[in-house]
Amino acid sequence: MTRVLALLVMTLSMLLYGCANPMSSGTPGGPQDKGDWVELAPGMRYQIKEGGVNLEYTPPLFTEEGVKRFETFTRDQAARAASEEEKEFWNEQIAFVKEQYTNWADEDRVVKILEYALLSRFPLPLTEGDRQALRVKLGEIVKQMKRGVNPGSLPEQELPAQLRAPGGGMMVGPENFHILVSNLEPQSFFPACSLAASAMPTTASPGAKAYATASCSTNSIIWGSVETRTSARAGNDWPPPCSDSGWPFSQCMSVAYGNTNCQSYAWAGYYYQWQDLRYYRDRRSSSNSSCR
Repeated sequence: MTRVLALLVMTLSMLLYGCANPMSSGTPGGPQDKGDWVELAPGMRYQIKEGGVNLEYTPPLFTEEGVKRFETFTRDQAARAASEEEKEFWNEQIAFVKEQYTNWADEDRVVKILEYALLSRFPLPLTEGDRQALRVKLGEIVKQMKRGVNPGSLPEQELPAQLRAPGGGMMVGPENFHILVSNLEPQSFFPACSLAASAMPTTASPGAKAYATASCSTNSIIWGSVETRTSARAGNDWPPPCSDSGWPFSQCMSVAYGNTNCQSYAWAGYYYQWQDLRYYRDRRSSSNSSCR
């Protein structure tokens, strides 16, 4: 209930600040769009807008050639940056892309991460045969992810009768775990997530603002984590940045007022944690340097 009330308050605040459509920055053709979306490389696309840029990433699709192309693009954008904050933003983007390409290139480790995520939800005593069958199935799913299979575009998969709990939901134990493994598909394995990140000038008076939201479904086999981060500054108004992570929802907003030195940034992502590493499945980033 507290989370719902917080969401309502945040939504009202965004409306008061002039953000009537919080998902528009992630959808080409939305009211905040100032240019066309450009597919730079597999898993990377950008949209140049007035005073900034919107970026969308799908790290499982990253390729070596795509990373090189993005590095060239980033170097060009950093050279045009008017402030150290903008340069830092672009440096973070290329560092993120390089790290995620390295992470997802190791398919065996990705399988281990997904295995850990699944068995964290279903901590069962499994035979070595069950574990091996699971790893083989997860290897197939990882390859599907890297080929660009979108779980949201696939038809919904009905839960086998042997896995249905009498009162609804899923029932998994050592005796039917092999049924779960044989029926694993991307559309049931991964949650459906909605991400949005937007940085822009304020509308009521000169300044800069940013917001980010991340929300995932909870009826999937495995869960991960979502994160949002925002920051804004204008003139002498430097409010502290916002950072939030958890499951299945995260939201941040920052706003600053002034008519000089405006900067705002936003990030939203969905990821799996492995020790101190984060494997992002999707991420959105946005920057703004206009006070308007």
